[in-house]
Formats: sequence, C-alpha cells, structure tokens
Amino acid sequence: MKQLLKIFFLVILTCYACSKDTPSVNRVRVEVVANSDEPVRIYGTNSGSENGIIIRKHYDTSFVTDAVVFSIDARCKDENALIRIKVWVNGRLKVQKDGNKYVTTGDIWS
Repeated sequence: MKQLLKIFFLVILTCYACSKDTPSVNRVRVEVVANSDEPVRIYGTNSGSENGIIIRKHYDTSFVTDAVVFSIDARCKDENALIRIKVWVNGRLKVQKDGNKYVTTGDIWS
C-alpha cells in the first residue's frame, strides 16, 4: 500500500511539474475610441511607457502577454469626452466600458 501511494505521489508531482513547462500566453487586442479631438492618454498596453501613450479619436493595438491579470485605463481632460474601451483576449470580447473623462476596464482575467 505504501508503495502504491509513493507511485501515485510521484505521478502527480511529475504531472504538475510538466504543466508549468509551457507558459501560457494571451493575445490581447485593445480598441479605444473617443468622440473628442482632445488628447486621450492610455495606460496598460505594452506599447506604452509608464507615462502611457497619447491618442486622438481612435486607437487599435494588439500585443501578447503572459500576465494573468491586467487592466487598461484611458483619461482625457475634456469632461464631456465619451471614451469607449474594448478588450479582446484570445479572440473573445472580455470587456467593453464607456465613460466620460476617465474609463478603466478594471481587472481583466485572461
């Protein structure tokens, strides 16, 4: 019986170790649309620095990440600017958020 338990434990341990060998990557597409000519600063995409990137009207990008949780934020100084963020992960629409001046997707679990 002890021998059987040892073999069972080794099989489980081996399977667990093998499952971590292949990292999980996610293909993410982000689209940001604003109805204002004012600049919109976007945070959270891999193409931006820690200061974000600045766009006008429309932005569409794709990137690959191994992060399990991430978020996208968009900000504009114009309080009347309507901003829409759409995020697809591996081809599936995960989040669509609308708002004025400041919009965040919150945590997106891939």
